[in-house]
Parts: sequence; C-alpha cells; structure tokens
Amino acid sequence: MKRLGTTALALLLCLSASACASPKLSVLDPVEPRTEKPGVTISRTAHPIKLPLESLAGATFIGSDGELILYNKRKGLFATVVTSDDWGNPSIQMNEVPSYIFNRDLSAVQNPELQKDLEGVIRMTLEPTAEKETSVVTMGEITAHIAFNPKKTIIMLTSTDKPDLFTQLVLDNFSWEEIEHEILKGIGG
Repeated sequence: MKRLGTTALALLLCLSASACASPKLSVLDPVEPRTEKPGVTISRTAHPIKLPLESLAGATFIGSDGELILYNKRKGLFATVVTSDDWGNPSIQMNEVPSYIFNRDLSAVQNPELQKDLEGVIRMTLEPTAEKETSVVTMGEITAHIAFNPKKTIIMLTSTDKPDLFTQLVLDNFSWEEIEHEILKGIGG
C-alpha cells in the first residue's frame, strides 16, 4: 500500500508540473512591412515603429517618460524604452530580458533580487495564462515578444545591436488585426 501511495504522489506531482509548465511561445511568420504610406514614427531612438497616419485621426499624443497615444475613449498605446539604468544596471543584457520573461526562464539571472523583480514582471505580463496568447516574431533585426489579449496586449521589442535596452508597448483594446496592421507592419519603420 505504501508503494502505491508513493507512486500516486509521484504521478500527481508530474501531472501538476505539466499543468503548471509555461505554455510554449508560438513562433509567428514575419509580416510584410507596410508599403510607403504617411505615418508617425514612435520609439525612434530604440526600435522605431511607424504607425499609419489613417489610424491616428483624432488621436491625442502625450509625451513624458514614454509616448502615450489615446485613439478614442477605449483604445490606447503606451511605448517606453527600458534601459539598464532603469533597472539599476543589472549584470545581464537588457535585450535578453523579454526572452527570460516570455520563456519563464530566469536560470541565467544570478541576482536573487532581480529574479524576484522579474518574477513579478512575468506575472504582470503573462498571467492569467488562460487569457493570454504568447508569441514571438522576428522582423529583420528586431524581435517582438507578444502577450496578446484583446483588452491589454504587451509587446517587448529587442535587437542584438542594442544590448542595453528593450522597447515595451502596452496596447489597450487592440484587436489582433489592428496589432498586425498598425504595429507589426511598422516595426523598423
């Protein structure tokens, strides 16, 4: 009987580990860049994104520690560049941070305080997992890690030529089609 209890416990642990394992990132095919159309470029110094002018009609732009665009009463975009200075100059490359977050793998992070901070970012970005679709796509030199939800989507942009930073976008009430057309097609713009 004791052996049966040990086997059942081991099976239960395996099943719960499988249930708690992080979902795999979907690898998306790159989208075709937008053809030459009038637009506004945000995040110009880090990972430029050219937004189509037609989608910005009536929008309000606010700048401070990032770029905020309020499209209407419900739809909004906030873009900011996160640097190593912002995080107290950790001993990791900032362009690796989105990969650590989206893969839920902090094994390369040696600093326990930074691990704790990143665990909080993982929860804020990826949870609840049942409500988020996570994916990654590379367009040219820029990789986008995406946690999609129609109410709030988070996109983190990285490139190997900028190891000390990444760009973070928070999109409120964007459909997947709007993200593809307005954001992904404009990356590198």
